[in-house]
Amino acid sequence: MDKPVVPSTRSLIAEEATKHLTNLQKLDDEIIALLTHASKSLQSLNEPSTQSEDEAKLEFQTHASNFFAGLESVTVGLRKESKALQDANMLGTTVITKAEWVGGQKEKEGIAAAESVLRKLNADGDD
Repeated sequence: MDKPVVPSTRSLIAEEATKHLTNLQKLDDEIIALLTHASKSLQSLNEPSTQSEDEAKLEFQTHASNFFAGLESVTVGLRKESKALQDANMLGTTVITKAEWVGGQKEKEGIAAAESVLRKLNADGDD
């Protein structure tokens, strides 16, 4: 009678580490997309284009919304991976994360800045 194959602790740890590294790679890709949205939103405001002012505003709003949605996704993903690695004691040390209110405050400041730009654009367009 064959004995069941039991994976070694080392292979289980390697498998778990591979899973987390894959998740971190996906987050890295999301960060690249975030930077692209940030760049395109600023480009839509700063570069002269063949678009109408309303089209440029809409493009800015779309990219800004995508940026903030992506930022939230990346933030949650990084926290999740950090927590999972801490729980598995893979980091060998405890990572002290910033208080959650810091990220929330920065997000609110970014949204307020974007809304301020939009209000200015709308006011300039109403002249």
